[in-house]
Amino acid sequence: MKNKLKSFKGNNIIWIVLIVLIMILMYFMLSALFWIPFDILTGSLGELPPAVVFINEYYTITIIPVLILVLYCLIVKKNRFILRSFLPAGMGKDHRMLVEEDSYEPTQNNTPKMLLLGLLSGLLANAACVGCAIAHGDIKLYFDFSASQFPILLYGFLMVFVQSSSEELWFRGFMYERINIHYPLWVAILVNGSFFGLLHIFNDGMTVLALFNIVLCGIAFSLLRWYTGSIWMVMGLHTMWNFTQNFLFGLPNSGLVSEVSLFHLDAANGISSLTYDYSFGVEGALPTAVIYTSITIVILLLAKKNGRFGELNMSYEKKAALAGTRTTDGNSGQTQAP
Repeated sequence: MKNKLKSFKGNNIIWIVLIVLIMILMYFMLSALFWIPFDILTGSLGELPPAVVFINEYYTITIIPVLILVLYCLIVKKNRFILRSFLPAGMGKDHRMLVEEDSYEPTQNNTPKMLLLGLLSGLLANAACVGCAIAHGDIKLYFDFSASQFPILLYGFLMVFVQSSSEELWFRGFMYERINIHYPLWVAILVNGSFFGLLHIFNDGMTVLALFNIVLCGIAFSLLRWYTGSIWMVMGLHTMWNFTQNFLFGLPNSGLVSEVSLFHLDAANGISSLTYDYSFGVEGALPTAVIYTSITIVILLLAKKNGRFGELNMSYEKKAALAGTRTTDGNSGQTQAP
């Protein structure tokens, strides 16, 4: 029987990228509608502090792409299997309302432990980059935080989690999974990592090195998603990277500077060099490239050592054909004996 999934035009990489672009356009269109009920709700609280306005404008609003993705995967049956990779470990088959029975069984390792490991990794990675900038004399930070600001800081963390997870669900979730159905995993990793970087190209202060770093970051995140089997870990790493530089150290996060943070940058002494970019922060500097290059190399070496390197050349269709199992749309994929 011919594999219908293989002939499905949605497996074409151009079509997948186009879907993501359409969803991004929908996000900008729906953003204006989002603020109508949100402003009414928050308006009853009186005038909001500038820090809360900043968080709402750049972080809270990103709940829309999450809702769009879930709705899209529920409507388009062939995409429902993607939702399984977002769920806690072991819950895929229990959520029959979200995921139908099929042969696709992602390596699920979405556990609190992996989420915490990701958060810790993001904190250490960003702190290391900031430490390099301080040690090199590019920036000076001073502590300026009061206990009354803690609720805003906590709200900021939750909304950064929403923003970072939104990007991960689209790139290391939807784009990663959809491309890997028909194309080798290495193609899915390179395409979603590159597209992830290019979407930041219009951010304030973008440079060639900053663009390279974000593309490299996307590739490293994809490799982590694959090797650990946990998108939760990548969500945690992404969240804490953004939160650490924006809300702990008060530095630009992809060109955005928070209104509230534990530390603040002494702008009079900030300079640009290989360890820090005055406009874009540590993401536009060399230590970030070193961090994510190191992550990439370590994962590839571990994969080779553990005999998993060949997985990078596999697609779900190829796995189904080799295993003689059904494909993700339920069609037979029996292999012939030699």
